[in-house]
Amino acid sequence: MTKAVQKYVSDAVAYMREQSDDVRLFTLPVIPRPASRPRISKYGAYYSKPYTEFRQRSQPYADAYDSHPPIYGPIMILIEIVCEKPKTGKLLHPRGDVDNYAKGPMDVMTKSGNFWNDDVQVVSCQCVKRYTDPNEGEQPACNMYFFEVKED
Repeated sequence: MTKAVQKYVSDAVAYMREQSDDVRLFTLPVIPRPASRPRISKYGAYYSKPYTEFRQRSQPYADAYDSHPPIYGPIMILIEIVCEKPKTGKLLHPRGDVDNYAKGPMDVMTKSGNFWNDDVQVVSCQCVKRYTDPNEGEQPACNMYFFEVKED
């Protein structure tokens, strides 16, 4: 499963590069966590501890991003979630809904203001999840490939 997803990402990034000469890569070297449902208490709404910790660890990386100016037009994004395979388990892919994995990195990128003004600019979002490839010494991370969609 991991090799098939890696091939898909490679093909998708090649397609993105055909569409734009400004495909950007942003990597969060943090263990990915799917977003939880917000819990409501008499004191307000809050998220689960693992998801909150993910956002707290990720935010400094997004805040430090200064490789390119923010994008102000429509955006296409591909999010690759790379998780460590548990020692026990039968699933061929990470547990958790793919849309919940996508929420965290996008929220962090939006909050920083270094990538775009608002995630309403995202007109296309693809997200894939897979386990790390042990043969490549890969570490868990979130890889985001994105570019501004230009009108012809």
